[in-house]
Amino acid sequence: MDENKHSGISRRNFLKTGALAAAGIMTAGFMAGCGNGRKSNLRKDKEGGVAAGEEPAFMKAPAPIDDSSIKETKETDIVIVGAGMSGLCAAVSAAEAGAKVMVIEKGPTVNFRSFDYGSVNSKAQLSVGNKLDPLAVTREIMRWGGYKADQRVVKLFAEKSGMVNDWIVEHAEKLGCKVKSVWTKEEQMSPNATIPNIPTLSFVLEPPEGAAEATPKGMIGGNPVIAMAYTLKTSAENLGCEIFYETPGVQLVRPNNEGRVTGVIAKDKDGNHIKFNAKKGVILCSGDYGHDKEMLHYFIPAAEKVQKILYPNSFNTGDGQKMGMWVGAGIDEGPHAPMLFDNALLDPDGNPGGRMDAIPRQPWLAVNHKGERYANEDLPFAYISNQVRQQVGLTRWTIFDAKWEEEAPRFHQSACKALKYHHRKKEFDQLVEKGVVVKADTIEELADKAHLPVEALKATIARYNELAKKGVDEDFGKDKVYLTTVEKAPFYAGHIGTSLLVTLGGLTINDKLQVLDKERNVIPGLYAAGNASGSFFATDYPIVVTGCSHGRAYTFGYLAGKSAAGAEA
Repeated sequence: MDENKHSGISRRNFLKTGALAAAGIMTAGFMAGCGNGRKSNLRKDKEGGVAAGEEPAFMKAPAPIDDSSIKETKETDIVIVGAGMSGLCAAVSAAEAGAKVMVIEKGPTVNFRSFDYGSVNSKAQLSVGNKLDPLAVTREIMRWGGYKADQRVVKLFAEKSGMVNDWIVEHAEKLGCKVKSVWTKEEQMSPNATIPNIPTLSFVLEPPEGAAEATPKGMIGGNPVIAMAYTLKTSAENLGCEIFYETPGVQLVRPNNEGRVTGVIAKDKDGNHIKFNAKKGVILCSGDYGHDKEMLHYFIPAAEKVQKILYPNSFNTGDGQKMGMWVGAGIDEGPHAPMLFDNALLDPDGNPGGRMDAIPRQPWLAVNHKGERYANEDLPFAYISNQVRQQVGLTRWTIFDAKWEEEAPRFHQSACKALKYHHRKKEFDQLVEKGVVVKADTIEELADKAHLPVEALKATIARYNELAKKGVDEDFGKDKVYLTTVEKAPFYAGHIGTSLLVTLGGLTINDKLQVLDKERNVIPGLYAAGNASGSFFATDYPIVVTGCSHGRAYTFGYLAGKSAAGAEA
């Protein structure tokens, strides 16, 4: 058996699944003038990047769209670019402040996914005795980002997210949604975790009957996401906000990059330009840039070494970041933080097989394609993904045995992999039936099915069993709680890659959510929230402050809406 087969990824399959070879995912949906449609005349370095001292094509502003090309003009107070969580929160909060709001959205519907909503001292959290120190949360986010973020902006999340969380729950309950459960501190924390979580998760929503029919299909996350999307979309519509779908923004209106941003020019599905004039402001909530190959290579080259990108669509091409830079906005210093996730399921040959259930993602023994252990498996998913990316083959096999059902519950919320909502035995059995989780009666059979070197795997398991029985991980320092022997048949091996959830680099903002230029001066009339905004994340996603990505999105969306409308939050 050759080494490429041992790796679980043949040369052909690696080209399909690694190093941005998911070209079909990455190239769809690019927008002329705002994606990869413009040709670059720049000299490339030998790695395919921009040569030293040269500016990438996406940073170069296209020629201003002339008024003679405008098919239609609309007048409003506030224009919001993007109908995701931050954009709709901005729309609802601005409308509640009395502003006339129009939202333009690139896709055919609103854009939501996943349901870990993090905040600090919401009513839900306080109801179960989970009171947090905002300063401790601020410091942890700053620490994970190497203190590259603007602490005033991070502090804003820590101090305001609880209030915005309460606001969302109030809207949800008015529309018939119910708080299905509240995360307690004990459910979120494990006293044995290598890197302990701060228990910032707040609540899980249950939608009312009929909400699924009124909510876009294809969103990742099930009922909690449906409930959130239904709540914010319906609330915006009830307040008179107009949402224009399949209408991507292509340019901001700021003549000569001086003075105020007065609006945004969009393009409808027929290719016609529409100018949206905004009396009070434009709020960029257009998401990240994970589907723009040039931006990804320039700002997060490490993210090119992933097997899968977990997007329900391909609209995230950094449109807000580009439009902002074209009118003089600053952007976070690179490299930007990716949100890497150990939830890309692969079959034994390395082909994408969907999302990985949480059971194989627990901190069991993990080996690389050589059958060797290489990391403390009890790491938050950003950090274990960093370890995986250093391995040839870019994947890991998690190895566990028939005792998993009795052993896993004591892991609790270690490394953001709690089984509270993912302990789905039926789904796990389906993965085994499909062969994406390998099951075998002997270690030799397991190695053969997983294309792992038999003797190396046997030696690794023998060493791991020795450490587990000692109760001391002399090799990588994992706590004894997570040291479980691999000795009772049947044996299992889950093949896991690294996925890119979102990119976390955005336009420079202040604590009023105003966009700043390269000299850190306010660009009047321009605001940003969600993943189009920066000044918050750096280096890696601070997963130990669980749910802070969504928490930041709805908190800053709400505050940007109020700020643009000239209202107090």
